[in-house]
Amino acid sequence: MSTYFSEKFKQLRKNRNLTQEQISDIFHVSFQTISRWETGVNYPDVEMLPHIAIFFKVSLDELLGIDMIAKEERVEEYLRDIKKMHTSGKIDEAIKMGRQAIKENPTNTVLQALFITVLSSACFQYIDDHSEKATEYKKEMITIGTSFINSVDYKTSLHARTLLIKLYSGWGMREEAKKLINTLPENMYQTQESWLDFVTEGKEKEENQKRCIHMAKEILIRSIKRFSDDSDLSVMQKIEYYEASTQIRNLTAKIISDDTKNRGLIYPLEQLKSTFENIELAELYCETEDSGTTLDCVEKAMNNSLNFIEFMSNPNEFDHDWHTTRNLPWVLWEDHLIKPCFDFVRNNERFKTYLETLKLNSHEL
Repeated sequence: MSTYFSEKFKQLRKNRNLTQEQISDIFHVSFQTISRWETGVNYPDVEMLPHIAIFFKVSLDELLGIDMIAKEERVEEYLRDIKKMHTSGKIDEAIKMGRQAIKENPTNTVLQALFITVLSSACFQYIDDHSEKATEYKKEMITIGTSFINSVDYKTSLHARTLLIKLYSGWGMREEAKKLINTLPENMYQTQESWLDFVTEGKEKEENQKRCIHMAKEILIRSIKRFSDDSDLSVMQKIEYYEASTQIRNLTAKIISDDTKNRGLIYPLEQLKSTFENIELAELYCETEDSGTTLDCVEKAMNNSLNFIEFMSNPNEFDHDWHTTRNLPWVLWEDHLIKPCFDFVRNNERFKTYLETLKLNSHEL
């Protein structure tokens, strides 16, 4: 509350064109006391608050930021409840609440980013049976995306911007994607994170370097995989690129996982990404009919998915763009191992064991 008071007090003083010295004379306190109020170091005595409110002609609630605190608490409730509905598969309820939350907080980019995630899940859910709903949801996302272009809250809207760029691209909406891309920094080298280690030291410097490694790794892996998928390469060349991506992830994971601050979030998500990379590698190896290496990749994907179960089941931790109520082992066998490319190992005992293990550990989120 003192933070709200200090900001409000300073704003009210400036609105009246009064100096700290003048205010100190009015309230019979020292100049240093006023300075401490405005920096949030100290807080006025309770008996003085009504006099301050009367002088500036505001209510005590406004002076203390009571309404602002209540609003922020309400936003936190919305975020928590919408996430819970989303991860439990109650998409329609999450959308209804999301619309109400956005209506009450039209400039809150954190709520908007979450609402975009929910809408994108709904698009995947209704794309076949209810195409009119998917079209409606896409229009809502475009409306939000357009508001981001001129948003003053640039930093907190970056996640939502990049999420929309991926969605627009996937739907063939290249022009909409380009509009948002044009709002992003032009050069990834010229960012705050890439230069902070010149002016930081100790733990702060180390954590920043690890963040840089994490971001650079994601860009590098994404670029390698997209180059591999888009280029006219042989199967073995694609395997070579995919294996290089996996090696990069494994190497950087050793660095990132040592960071106790990020171990609870980044490293489990590394397991998620590694799971899909290994199953994609397995599918590539199917084309070479190398059963041993194919099964090795399936085994790695399975183990990663099993390690990810507990993290994924916790809605307070798993805040990821996930378009189904099925957990990772379920998605792995039903969306991937069921593919015809695995038919040449389907009667292999190792494959049967992996498939059965995945099925036994499959459940709804």
